[in-house]
Amino acid sequence: MTAYEQMMKFEIGLEIGLLSMEELRAFLSERLRDSEVPYIYTAVFLTLDKGPEAVTETIFYNLQGQYIMDRAAGNTVQRLLIGVIRDKWKAGLMDTPQCVHFLQRLTDYSECGWELLAIDEYYRLNQSGYSSDEEFGQMLDRILSQGIS
Repeated sequence: MTAYEQMMKFEIGLEIGLLSMEELRAFLSERLRDSEVPYIYTAVFLTLDKGPEAVTETIFYNLQGQYIMDRAAGNTVQRLLIGVIRDKWKAGLMDTPQCVHFLQRLTDYSECGWELLAIDEYYRLNQSGYSSDEEFGQMLDRILSQGIS
C-alpha cells in the first residue's frame, strides 16, 4: 500500500467512525520509526492532538483531493476499509448491524458494486423474514471477501 492509500483509509475511516484516533496514532508511531517516511505521515502525526477534524483536513490538504480523480487508488482504499470491517466483525469488535452500517457508509465515498449498495436493504429484508439467513450470509461473505488487510 502506498502512503497515499493508507492515509485515505484513515481519513474515510475516521469520518465514518470505523477507525479511531488511537488506531491512527499506533499506525503512525510504527511508521515513523523508519528512517525515510513520507511527509504526510509526519504532518498528520503532528496534528493528532488537535482532534479528528484537524487530522482529516491535514490528510485532505496533503493529498490535495487527488483520490477523487484516482479510481485505482479509490478501489484499493475501499478494499482496505472493507478489510478493516471484516477483521473487526470476525474479531467480535462489531456486530452484524454495525458491520452493515459501516459497509453502507462506504457507499458515500466510492464507486461500488450493487451488492455494497444493497447490503442495508438485504439486511432489513432478512431481519423482517423476507430473505433467509443463508442468502444474507452469502451476500455479506461476498462483500467482505473483497477486503484486503
